[in-house]
Amino acid sequence: MTTKKKRQTSPAGRRMATVALSLCLLAGVTLFGMYTVGKTEEQQRRLEQEVADAEKAAQARQQEVAAKAAREQKAAEAERQAASGSASRDRTGESAAETAQVEGSETAETDNAELEGEYAEISVDEPVIIEANAGAEAPPLSFSAETDQLLWPIAGNILMDYSMDKTVYFSTLDQYKYNPAIIIEGSVDQNVLSAASGKVISIENVDETGTTITMDIGSGYQVIYGQIKEPAVQQGDYVQAGALIGYVAEPTRFYSKEGSNLYFQVLKDGESINPKELLP
Repeated sequence: MTTKKKRQTSPAGRRMATVALSLCLLAGVTLFGMYTVGKTEEQQRRLEQEVADAEKAAQARQQEVAAKAAREQKAAEAERQAASGSASRDRTGESAAETAQVEGSETAETDNAELEGEYAEISVDEPVIIEANAGAEAPPLSFSAETDQLLWPIAGNILMDYSMDKTVYFSTLDQYKYNPAIIIEGSVDQNVLSAASGKVISIENVDETGTTITMDIGSGYQVIYGQIKEPAVQQGDYVQAGALIGYVAEPTRFYSKEGSNLYFQVLKDGESINPKELLP
């Protein structure tokens, strides 16, 4: 019986095996390293994308906050204008109440009463027209800011104040612009009285203020009444202070949100001035 001898590996073979194993290990480490680097780069790209997305979201949020602040500022400005109108009404409430009392209580017996700086006691059923005789001179017209005052043409709150040094918000138009008049709250068919004795120089239809009456009250002063219906006077009439000149109309499309009102403007030598400076 022949016995096989166990094959023995020579030292050179062992070294080659060791080298081969080392190369395998090195290749494995290299492949693992490349995999790890690739994965790290992918994570880096993902992180950069997340940062970019976060920055875009922050910018969008910032824009949204700015837009909201602008809307709130706009609303606050509108509230300040409303508060200003209410405060003005408080200061003029007593005078407006006196005007309302005159509308309802005066009689035709005092139609020709002289106006001497006080509200004349007259009837508002018919306009008081000062007619000059044929060939006679027209009644003299004179008004002084130092000695005379205008009457309140209607009793009501001031919806929008005079403002020519800064713009104010117009709700219907949804814009800011200058206001050369005061806008007085009224009701449809409410009596509108002449604020001063004067001559009717025009009655015209204007897109913004509807039927508009302009009166010359002397010394370079003119008074303009807008949002009128059924004028009780004609062009060329001389009208006494406190006389009925018409009625409050439905608001034009320029004031639909503000509601029924009287547009009341005063000019001095063709330039708008604050009517409240001439009112009691």
